[in-house]
Amino acid sequence: MNSLSLQLAKRYYKASYQNRYIRFINRASSIGIALGVLALIVGLSVMNGFEKELKSTLLSVVPDVEFEAVQGKLAHWPTPQNKLAKQSDVKAAAPYIKTHGMIQKQNLLEAVLIHGADPLLEQGVNATPEFIVNGSWFEVNDGAVIGQGLADKLKLKVGDKLQLLLPKVLDNGKLGAPTFITESIIGIYQLGGQMDYGQVYIPLSKIQQTWGWQESEAEGIKVALYEPFEARYIARQLGQQLDDYVYVLDWFRTNGHIYNDIVMVRDIMYLVMVLVMAVACFNIVSSLTMAVQEKHGDIGILKTMGLQAKQIRRVFVIMGMMTALRGVVWGVLLGVLLANYLADILLGLEQLLNFKTLDSDVYFINHIPSSVDMTQVILIASTAIIIAFIASYFPANRAAQLQPVELIS
Repeated sequence: MNSLSLQLAKRYYKASYQNRYIRFINRASSIGIALGVLALIVGLSVMNGFEKELKSTLLSVVPDVEFEAVQGKLAHWPTPQNKLAKQSDVKAAAPYIKTHGMIQKQNLLEAVLIHGADPLLEQGVNATPEFIVNGSWFEVNDGAVIGQGLADKLKLKVGDKLQLLLPKVLDNGKLGAPTFITESIIGIYQLGGQMDYGQVYIPLSKIQQTWGWQESEAEGIKVALYEPFEARYIARQLGQQLDDYVYVLDWFRTNGHIYNDIVMVRDIMYLVMVLVMAVACFNIVSSLTMAVQEKHGDIGILKTMGLQAKQIRRVFVIMGMMTALRGVVWGVLLGVLLANYLADILLGLEQLLNFKTLDSDVYFINHIPSSVDMTQVILIASTAIIIAFIASYFPANRAAQLQPVELIS
């Protein structure tokens, strides 16, 4: 009997296309569902792309967690560094000293954040060496690495001498005369956005010598995690295992707004697109209601011949699902295809129309990324089908409840 319901649904579905108005509503429903599915797949793929780029670019050069000494410096940084490096959630750990200073070239002064880093350990927690476009990362305790934006602004190149002004805090807590450090530029990195302008990397030992610190002293330990998006929870667990008094800082404090914006936009986009699909799906109600009115006589005859109410209901539900499935299939195919080639399409449009979608001087990437998640595609398609089923059920149920006497009279 299930095959009978399917056969009747196919026959009525084809017959309904003879009515221009029903045909128009069916096509509008299919197109609306397809556009909703397509837009949601592309939108979520773009959000996935931004999240992936955030992890591979920005989070690769920003410490996932930092343990900063409460007293200003750690007396013996190798002890907490070794303890943290052995934790299962930790990819690597390295000491650091960070201070705000000035970079000087002749009469030009620029405020920068100066990073004192261990030449070898830093490479485990910081991917900046992979983004060097000119020169190299320092392998010994000598040299400085700066961003491309800063180099362009001050007209600096590899081999130039760099004069850094570091603040000096006196024993009474007041600021003394700044200390000068002269280093040769050995590398220039390019990350994109403002990160290329305000940071200078120099060997940790240089700041230690300038401030009169011991070789085993550092401001804190920075950590790279295998799961950076779990930094808020892992950071607390790691901090409790340290014997030193430290501030526990995770990347959400400094750059978490970017991730939160991505999540918020993704959630809003999903809600809006689901509502668009719902509007399109509920057009099915109109087409099925008209189909029921048109087939009053047939329904009465079929019921008189013994066709049960649930089979009548199934006939019209199948008709509604046929309209929805057409839209879902086209939406999924076109959405996945467009999402996969979105970067290339936008690149072609940028070259053709001479414009930039994202400016690398402002954002940490210069293109619109896209990454298709098939789990999300299945969820989107399932959501559309569920909404379509709900929309189909009500007019189908109304048809099933009609009495033969009412239908034939």
